[in-house]
Amino acid sequence: MNDSLPANSPASSSPDNATGKNSGARIAAFFMLAVALIGLWQLNRLERWSIDGPGPGLFPMLVGSVFAVLAVVVFIWPGPIVRDEDNESAADGPRGTTARTFALYVLSLLVLAAGSAFAGFTITTLAVSVIIVHFAEGRSWFAAMCYGLIGALIGLVGFGWLLRVDLPSTAIERAFFTWVR
Repeated sequence: MNDSLPANSPASSSPDNATGKNSGARIAAFFMLAVALIGLWQLNRLERWSIDGPGPGLFPMLVGSVFAVLAVVVFIWPGPIVRDEDNESAADGPRGTTARTFALYVLSLLVLAAGSAFAGFTITTLAVSVIIVHFAEGRSWFAAMCYGLIGALIGLVGFGWLLRVDLPSTAIERAFFTWVR
C-alpha cells in the first residue's frame, strides 16, 4: 500500500491505483488538458460579448473552460478501474445493449434537429431528455422529466432571457418570456 495516502482513502485501498494502472487515465487527461488549453488559446481571438449581446466566442469559451476543468479533475482523481467478474471492462456490456443505446442517442439527435424546427425549445428538451435518460440510460420517468424540465428552465433563463439568444419558440416559450420580461 502507498504510505503517502491515508489508510481510509479510496485510492489507497485500490490495487489498480497501487500498481499504477490508472496512469492511462492520467495520460489521457493530460492530453485532454493540452487540447483544451490550445482551444482556449485560439478562442481568445473570438469576440465573447458585443453591444448586441453574446458574441461567437462565448459558448465555445464556456465549453472549453469546462473541458479544461474536467481534464484537471480527471488528472488529479482518475477514479478506480471498474471490472466485472470476467475481468472485462464493465462499460463494454452486451453487444445488443450497446447498439440499442447508440441507436437511441442517434434518435435523440434526430429529435433535437426536427424538434428545434417544429416543437420549440421546451418540448424538444423534454423529448430528448426522456429518450436519453429514460430509454437509453434506464432511469425512471420522474428522473427523465425532472432532468428535462431543469434543462429547459436553465436554457430559457440562461440563454433565452439573460443572453437574449433566439430560441425556437412556441406558446410555452412566449409565455415564459412575457412573464419574465
